[in-house]
Amino acid sequence: MLFRYLLFIPLFCAALRAQDPALKDVFLQAKALWATQGDREGATARFDSVVATLAPRAAGLDPEWIQVLCEGYNWLAVLDDRSAQNKSRVQIRLQALMDLNPDFELDRALTSQRLLSLYDRMKGERYALVKLSYTPEGGRLLVDGRSVTTMARKYLPFGTHKLTYARPGHASADAILELAPRDVKSVDFKLTRTASTITLYVQPSDVEILLDGESLGFAIGKAGPEAASLATPLGLRPEDLSAPFVIPQLSAGKHRLELRASCLRPKMLELGAEFATPAADHTLQPIRMDPSRGTLSVNSAWPGGELFLSNQSRGPLPVANLSACSGPYDLLVRFPVGAFFSRITVEEGKTLSLEVRPKPRLTFLGLEGDDFTGRARFLAHLESLGDRLQQLIFLSPHAGEPTAEALARLKASRETELVLIARPVPDKVIHHVELIVATLDGEEERLVVKPLEQDPLGSLASRLNAVPPVQRPGLGFSVLDIPGEPGPWVLAASEPAMKAGLQVGRPILQVQGKSVSTAQELQVLLDSSKEPVSILQGGGTTTLPVQGEFLEIPLGSQDLCYPGVLAHLRLQYAGAKGDKANLMKLNMALVLMQFRKYEKAIELLRDARLSNITGVSQGTIDYHTGLCFLHLGTPYQAEAMQAFRQALKYPQSTILGPEGPLVAPLARQALEDLK
Repeated sequence: MLFRYLLFIPLFCAALRAQDPALKDVFLQAKALWATQGDREGATARFDSVVATLAPRAAGLDPEWIQVLCEGYNWLAVLDDRSAQNKSRVQIRLQALMDLNPDFELDRALTSQRLLSLYDRMKGERYALVKLSYTPEGGRLLVDGRSVTTMARKYLPFGTHKLTYARPGHASADAILELAPRDVKSVDFKLTRTASTITLYVQPSDVEILLDGESLGFAIGKAGPEAASLATPLGLRPEDLSAPFVIPQLSAGKHRLELRASCLRPKMLELGAEFATPAADHTLQPIRMDPSRGTLSVNSAWPGGELFLSNQSRGPLPVANLSACSGPYDLLVRFPVGAFFSRITVEEGKTLSLEVRPKPRLTFLGLEGDDFTGRARFLAHLESLGDRLQQLIFLSPHAGEPTAEALARLKASRETELVLIARPVPDKVIHHVELIVATLDGEEERLVVKPLEQDPLGSLASRLNAVPPVQRPGLGFSVLDIPGEPGPWVLAASEPAMKAGLQVGRPILQVQGKSVSTAQELQVLLDSSKEPVSILQGGGTTTLPVQGEFLEIPLGSQDLCYPGVLAHLRLQYAGAKGDKANLMKLNMALVLMQFRKYEKAIELLRDARLSNITGVSQGTIDYHTGLCFLHLGTPYQAEAMQAFRQALKYPQSTILGPEGPLVAPLARQALEDLK
């Protein structure tokens, strides 16, 4: 029969993982088995299962479960005392009860006088009785610095003890006791009021409380039955309110009480001087906090993005009308390559819409080398570099990870596009540090800086932020500044532009009704103009649509960081189609030429096809293909000549941009040089 009841034990253990109240039902059933049926064996088995479940976790139990465990020991002692087989366990049960809570009073209606006397004798061998009184009541008692239940009677171990009684708004009182066997001592705590107190309840809980701008903590937990008179008039249950939050020392004068929490509208209360003087205890009406939310929509033309708000995933893009608590967030979108990051604020009742694109990630791998003058200062500059970068997502190194291991990990995971390594330049005294910016494929640039300069990373930050455009708005013609002419001279034009009335070989006088005198002024107006654009020449006005004109990335510039430029181009290519994708291939090939990676450049150029035949176009691609073959040497001379001949088929193609040199004369000269 005992075996049948022990089958319940695993179920009880599983229930207590959450301290399930169902365990109390087992406890009550155990009582009933003995009280109404006289089933000592069944009751003992169930009490044993409850104690076996609770005892290993006694240190973390709340007072309610401690009481259940104490009662369980009490019942088991009584039941064991009635069994000849289990009588030897009675003293073990009582000892466990006393160790758990020596202040527990045995149930006199259940426990025999003999057991009561045994328990009192056992306590008398280790504990002395202390009788306590408190004026005013409702305070907190500490014994040897540990908070204990405020009771009228306490049993304390023999020896010296310090008792402290404290209540908000009062000066605390201490008592030092020397306790010996058979001692019974009394302590009367009488506190003196020193200030007013404010007690408040908040709905919901977990709200930060600030007094005059200084945080006092959080109103947490749940109120008990004592708050029923405050909760019921508001249509609430006591447990709907937070546990009471007490402001213990309210100084004289007026005060400002502020409550704030995530997803809730902040509340501000003014406390008049009457709350502080005369000193008294004040309980405010429960404070109800109102929800505060906005909506967020995030979209991207690049596929595969996943949205994170303050490190919490909110799912794949697009995200439309996402309800979010008002307040600041770190918004991160992770793409298969690259990422987008921004610090945003969701405002109450408003919708924030973002169109995002991936940016390359730059991972700082750390500052190598031994200590040198200014090392800590220079490292601080490096670690804050991300705050200065507008075109890159900056990632910090893993603590303690060697550079070589970090680089290997990143190459395997491809979780970044660029890496930054800092190395002191070996010398008797470190005067320089070498900064290496590189792609994971090995395209790198090195910059030597002085660590003690006022802004040692200024040049690097500027170069990383410089991302040259590959397109600009245009109208299908190219211009040239000619001295003596009243405006930029139309050098060449597309067939649609000429059909619309634009005249080649004549200056442009006005754009959108505004006078222009140089090609630069013309471009500035085009950058800010809306379609269509009116062009005035001497013969009349022509209206032209705005169209994108292709540009080449400038090479050899001291203002650009080419590994960074290459990373940007690769990301733009990942989300591009048609002519735009082929334009990215052309420019990626140009940057690879900068790094003398001509074979890789040729692979991109041979796979690129532009539909236009003027400006930066198919002839431009063919010309650069010929240059790559030239750099590979004599074995590739035939391929170079073929590419240059192909470029001659596009007489209106240019390099650099629409106003750049024509490709055909350059290709023709290259062929002459190869003869």
